[in-house]
Amino acid sequence: LGIGTLHMIQMAMFVVLPHALITRGGLAAAAHWQVYLPAVLVSFVIMVPAIIAAEKRDKMRPVFLGAIALVAVVQLGLSLLADGLWTLALWLMLFFVAFNILEATLPSLVSRTAPPAAKGAALGVYNTTQAIGLFIGGAGGGLIAQNLGDNAVFAVCTVLAMVWMAVAVSMNFPQRRVASSATHA
Repeated sequence: LGIGTLHMIQMAMFVVLPHALITRGGLAAAAHWQVYLPAVLVSFVIMVPAIIAAEKRDKMRPVFLGAIALVAVVQLGLSLLADGLWTLALWLMLFFVAFNILEATLPSLVSRTAPPAAKGAALGVYNTTQAIGLFIGGAGGGLIAQNLGDNAVFAVCTVLAMVWMAVAVSMNFPQRRVASSATHA
């Protein structure tokens, strides 16, 4: 559910975000990289320490759930509070913080949770679900935007993230494995 939902949201969002950058942000399409590149770079600088801290302190659950919540907040913000270039850029950077955290943690969770004999199958299902999410997000985002407008896409993405959060709250997270320093004779 997680990886499919994340990629549905990403694709649906990017169906309408370029239009929002032009109409709300006044930024020509050829200049969109000036928002995307800094947003990705800054988000990476924020995401890496968050992941490292979560792993070292065995706090993956709150970081993971916080990232899902951030996806929902970003989508709601894009729907209601994105009326200029700077607010759009801020929401986009926050989206990439959450997205990058989730992109780093989801396959790790699948790999740690799946029984050794089923890891390959679990990761295959994971990858297939990711591709399905990409397709549904792009197609669904286009249909929603065409029939209901850009803000409806962000609103639907908010609901998707909230459904994902409701499911993720009940997840069991594997404990961090601590390497043993004892030597075996």
